[in-house]
Amino acid sequence: MASTPKPPPRIERRRRADAERSVARILDAAVDALASDPEASMAEIARRAGVVRATVYVHFPTREALIAAVTERAMSEVGQVIEAAEPERGDPADALRRVVTEAWRTLGRYHALIEINTRLPEAELRHRHHSVLATLEPMIERGQRAGTFRADVPAAWHLSMLMALIHAASAELRAGRLPAEQIQSALLATVLGAMRPTPTE
Repeated sequence: MASTPKPPPRIERRRRADAERSVARILDAAVDALASDPEASMAEIARRAGVVRATVYVHFPTREALIAAVTERAMSEVGQVIEAAEPERGDPADALRRVVTEAWRTLGRYHALIEINTRLPEAELRHRHHSVLATLEPMIERGQRAGTFRADVPAAWHLSMLMALIHAASAELRAGRLPAEQIQSALLATVLGAMRPTPTE
């Protein structure tokens, strides 16, 4: 039986480009829909993306797969701004302040996604944050060696604390209990205060 001929490379490239644009629209629509309603359906996300629901399912077979893809994109964006903030430069406390500030600003459009992800088992939540935590770990260790950050706990503990505080700040913001600028300043003060060495160290 004769095999089906492959399409010319030019057509194949166009198809891939069309698929990539479709995925980008779906991810953007998912972010917007989830911001309005964390329980937004695949049908609502498809409507916002301007595609039929079947197109969403072609790329993301389940809602969980779509949430995971949006989370991966968010973590990629956060990772990029962290690298741009140069965590390896200057005083570790100043570097931490830059990193947290830029990461928090980037997470501005993803607070509903943070709420959804905090429902996950701890192991899965940490897996989704792995790339960002791995980027931050050398900065924490550098601060511990310099005596800027407390060294009586592992760097992994500092990272877990940082992640938990960002999630808590996001929950406060979504609940509207504090103005956004107060939450950012409180987050920075709490993170820096928690990581500062005790007088006996």
